[in-house]
Amino acid sequence: GEIRKLDAAIGKACRTGKLDMAFFTVLNMNLEDARMQQIEETEDEEHSSRASILQHIYTRCQEEVEKSVPPGVALLNKLMRTTQDEIRVNQLQHYLCPQPDVIKLPDGQEIPVKESEQKKVLVPLTDFVEALSSTVLQIRTMEQAGAVERDMSASMVEACRSVAKEARMVIGENYGEDSSELRSFEEGLQPVFRPDSPQSPYIQGAQ
Repeated sequence: GEIRKLDAAIGKACRTGKLDMAFFTVLNMNLEDARMQQIEETEDEEHSSRASILQHIYTRCQEEVEKSVPPGVALLNKLMRTTQDEIRVNQLQHYLCPQPDVIKLPDGQEIPVKESEQKKVLVPLTDFVEALSSTVLQIRTMEQAGAVERDMSASMVEACRSVAKEARMVIGENYGEDSSELRSFEEGLQPVFRPDSPQSPYIQGAQ
């Protein structure tokens, strides 16, 4: 009953626009604090329960937001909460790269993909670049406003950078190192992660 009420409250918060970057930043900080307490006091059921509840809230909020945000942002959210490298790579291949002609099952059987679905890209690279850019900009803007501590901001930007590096590897392997797709991806993120001025909004935040 309580979980159902919580899920309903999360759905309402999403519809009213309250599940924004500031909300997730504060929630993430509390979740990390609960995890650290759980590690330090492994036999404390109270801290273990707090971490589990916050993790459920975090996951449900992300899932709810992904229903209403652009595909690029939804994919970035999904990647940011996936801890296993192999799964993230599979997600990047599935969403950013053309769909295969056939799907191979574990037993070796091959299932043809509908012709209309072949070569289809679920999340355009330009959308994913925009999602990374806008997220870093929001983080820096919140940092400058004092809503996020500098260390937390740096950690979040570095997490975005790590996802971008993994995406660059997957794009290079699937489209080719000399492809226009990879070149556009790199050029789109150049000012985000390698700004050419200390006054860049990706350092100073939006003015």
